[in-house]
Amino acid sequence: MGNGAELWALAADCGQICGLLSADFDTERKDRGRQGMSFLSVFGYNLISGAVSLSGAVCVGMLVLKMLSPGRRKIGPGRVAMAAVWLVACALLATFLYKTGLLQHIPVDILLQYVQLAGNSFCIVLLFRERFRLCWDIVVFEGIVMNFSVMFCFVLLSDRPLALSVQDERRRYLFTNYMLAPAVFGLFLFLLYKMKVGDVYRRWMNYGGVWKRGMICLSAYPILTMGLTALFSVSGLSRNGSMAVAFLLVFAALLIFHYMGQEEWQRKEAAARQLILQQQENYIRTLEGMQEEMRRFRHDYKNMLSGMYLTAKEGELSKTLDYIRDMTEDFDSQIGGQMQKEGTACELEVMRPFQGADCRITDLCRCLSVLIDNAADEVRGRDGARVDIMISCQEGYTTFRVKNRLYHTVDVHRIWQQGYSTRGAERGIGLASYRKIVESYENLLAATAVQEGCFIQELKIQDRNAG
Repeated sequence: MGNGAELWALAADCGQICGLLSADFDTERKDRGRQGMSFLSVFGYNLISGAVSLSGAVCVGMLVLKMLSPGRRKIGPGRVAMAAVWLVACALLATFLYKTGLLQHIPVDILLQYVQLAGNSFCIVLLFRERFRLCWDIVVFEGIVMNFSVMFCFVLLSDRPLALSVQDERRRYLFTNYMLAPAVFGLFLFLLYKMKVGDVYRRWMNYGGVWKRGMICLSAYPILTMGLTALFSVSGLSRNGSMAVAFLLVFAALLIFHYMGQEEWQRKEAAARQLILQQQENYIRTLEGMQEEMRRFRHDYKNMLSGMYLTAKEGELSKTLDYIRDMTEDFDSQIGGQMQKEGTACELEVMRPFQGADCRITDLCRCLSVLIDNAADEVRGRDGARVDIMISCQEGYTTFRVKNRLYHTVDVHRIWQQGYSTRGAERGIGLASYRKIVESYENLLAATAVQEGCFIQELKIQDRNAG
């Protein structure tokens, strides 16, 4: 089971290939071990090991890292066949290297492990149609846990390499490799799942700099574990001691990597929270300003209505009309003056006289003010800023058309949503109110279009005497 010589080539256990350099494992014994198993039996065990390793990688990707989804894409039989062919090819390669004795050389063993990592990644790409980078991340994670599980079991159960030519030791090897190690592997995965290590791993992948540095270190685990084990064995440490020290160093490197990634993630999370707080403060200040403006408007509006009411109550209709006209002219001059001050040209075209509409004049004014205000906001500060307004009466409808040059990408399906705006945050109220008014009338129809780089809003009102 798993990665490494003992997993693909039945070299007894994780320490056996590295143990070839030690004095207690001579060449004659290794030759007897290779001669004790037929090519077919070695191939069969290698094929089982490859299938178990691939299954472990898929379980890691689906359950722990949650990067793979079986129901998202249908797995065709052709892709399954290609993955099976790759497993058979890897098993044949590992069997050949083992039977010829090449696998006793550490560089060959390390190269075989990378062939398996690439093969498992390729199979997951075929089965789940994911990017190779994501599949490589999954396979490396699984490989580290798998190797640690197998090494943990062999270190506890044996203080020396097992000889596969001896039947009792071969049975112990098969029990450890195919029963005990998978159970320990599952236990480790359960602990990692409860510790939410998969969530941390996914966060690392989302940060390009951390992922590049960290994945280079993680992908080097076959070189580090086997190289360090061989180095310590040559220096005189026992097989178990060499393996333990090597994996402790690799584990320490993983902890350092985890700490670096956690610090980077916390720093970015703090920056994101600070940005959210700043946006909320700006939004609160905007709401306070709007509330103050509404209070002033209510005060002024109440005074204006009181003045009109008094003049109308006294029967002075002409003074009431003059008062309304003065307010209207003052309002028009403010709007026109503001647009003129901003350098925005406004062209009004009336095709036919407007006789009236079957809706409240206040609602009509609110609708037109929203459309004109949005158009003026869009072209504000632009060269050749211009707003075109057209009023036409034909076919039983009076049409109000407001057109402006478009400088932002507009999602016409979202413009009616409360808060959506192309002009940034704290906007997006006007069109939602506009639509609410239109929907309150059966004879009002709103239309929106983008034509030749212009944003066009039309409000159609059915005439009183129309069909």
